[in-house]
Amino acid sequence: MPSPRQILSILLGFSGPLCGQIHPVIIDNCTKCHGGVKQKGGLDLRTIDSALEGGETDTSLVPGNSEKSPLFQSIQIGSDPHMPPKKQLTPAEIESLKLWITDLKITPPVELVLPDPSRNATEVIDQLISKKWQEKEITPALPSNDATFVRRIYLDLLGRTPKPDEAQSFLNDPDPEKRNALIDRLTESREHADHLTEVFNVVFLDRTKDRGNRKAWLDYLRWTFESNRPWDQVGLDLIIARPKSKMENGASRFLYEQRDSHHEMAIRTSRTLLGKQVQCAQCHDHPVAPEIEQGHYWGLIAFFSRSLNVKTPEGPRVAERAHGGYDQFANLEGKTSQSQLILFSNKTISEPYEKREKDSKDFYTIAPPDQWFRKLKKDEKLKKDLSSLPVPRFSRREKFAKAITTDNPEYSAAIVNRIWALLYGRGLVHPVDLMDSAHPASHPELLAWLTRDFSKNGHNLRRLIRALVRSKAYQLDSRPALSASNPPQDLFFARALDKPLSAEALTRSLRVALGHDSANDDALRAKLARIFPDLFEENFSPSVQQTMFLTNGKLFERLIADSPLLDKLKEIEDRQTLVRETFQNILSREPDEEEKQRSLSFVKAKDHSSIEQFCWALITSAEFRINH
Repeated sequence: MPSPRQILSILLGFSGPLCGQIHPVIIDNCTKCHGGVKQKGGLDLRTIDSALEGGETDTSLVPGNSEKSPLFQSIQIGSDPHMPPKKQLTPAEIESLKLWITDLKITPPVELVLPDPSRNATEVIDQLISKKWQEKEITPALPSNDATFVRRIYLDLLGRTPKPDEAQSFLNDPDPEKRNALIDRLTESREHADHLTEVFNVVFLDRTKDRGNRKAWLDYLRWTFESNRPWDQVGLDLIIARPKSKMENGASRFLYEQRDSHHEMAIRTSRTLLGKQVQCAQCHDHPVAPEIEQGHYWGLIAFFSRSLNVKTPEGPRVAERAHGGYDQFANLEGKTSQSQLILFSNKTISEPYEKREKDSKDFYTIAPPDQWFRKLKKDEKLKKDLSSLPVPRFSRREKFAKAITTDNPEYSAAIVNRIWALLYGRGLVHPVDLMDSAHPASHPELLAWLTRDFSKNGHNLRRLIRALVRSKAYQLDSRPALSASNPPQDLFFARALDKPLSAEALTRSLRVALGHDSANDDALRAKLARIFPDLFEENFSPSVQQTMFLTNGKLFERLIADSPLLDKLKEIEDRQTLVRETFQNILSREPDEEEKQRSLSFVKAKDHSSIEQFCWALITSAEFRINH
């Protein structure tokens, strides 16, 4: 079993999984029979080490020599035995495997050498990002201009485009430190807290048509981000789910909305707080990430298996029994095992007693009703409307929450990576909820350093956000450098990545662009949420539904026709002023000369139809719908 240190090495990307160009070949064709599901012949092809070790016979790999590697021999046409048994790999797949084995060099694991922990986080980001550019001989994009920066930072920190006066005020400011000053001001604002509330409402609980029953939950998130609550404390709030104050009240919703499904509680907690998809290990060890075992999945279940939704005078709560949750699980071969309170680090938590036969009030500091301790009569339902929340003396959830939030780099790495993805367009580990050995970090030193820095500085989310957006890497232009013969891959962050606006950001930006005083509109947000991009998508691909909605949908036509902006534009007599005002309101910039001339050839002063169509063209443009 890997040690906790080895698990961290895997998480932060300095292990040796079968990755890169050969990764899809191995995953698609080999690991079903030689991985976490099965290991025929005792062969596990999920890591280089296990492939070298081989199975019942010798090694499957001879690094540097494909012809002598059994793995390569077995995929040839007419080979016996032949792999895969009922399929022939394509010539391209065979050639890629050959090249990979030929180039394979086995070197001992090397500890990451991290920059001094006392250094400024923004400086470390730029140092390690530029180091990768130098290694890959990449020319980064030019720095963004002020007009691009102000639009990007408002979208990233407030979830909306800037109002014309906000953009103009920034552009007119001669202070060389105005970018940092704006970052500080925005991250202190109520709107910033509102934006993060919208983001993490989706992350933690997904979207819902009816948010009325989430008022306390949304209030909790808003208070969390407005007060800059330490992120380790947020984890405790969500998992222990026993609020100690009115402001913590809504935190119970995280578990409560899983409707007594302990599986959902475990899966959602792992994905959102630890960045791991664990459901693949329900029936067998993870098929591509060997550090995630079936026992880990059922261990997570065990931490939540005593949880039960109840109602109290303070609102919905998730109670916890002091008894039960002694589950057994079976693998695909039918072998059964007893679940343990085990973490991904393989640390186990022991209970202060042997398996109990029945529950008792003695096991609680606040006991549930007497009915909870006896066998229910036929047709009798367990009483869930309680005068107070039961609290066991030994709480599995509390032990789990404290274990994952205290001195646990995986917990800090998950939120660092998610915030990086939110601001930069993709995570250092991509996708954000696949932080396992099959998805190594693009910049392992940077993720490790930021993880350590975040933990040592009080899990301060606001500090982290400021460090990330102050960096030169964040403030690059989105257009690749003219000298770059081949545009650099997204994972090197050599330009600002294009980020499609989420439904929430699109709603707020539409309201601002169209001149409304308030950026919020729940009805509009609900409509757009059914059509426009979700957060943290692995790949963005505009859909036919989105295209039809933008070109033929009556909603946009009504939004523009009823907007204060249209009323304002219809009163402008000078066409050049009309064009400039429309660009500034919708795209937060001046038109270039070509755009100005083409716009003037179409739009007419005081002409309702042409002005409305002009607004529609800019609002439905890719430039408006993308943060660039």
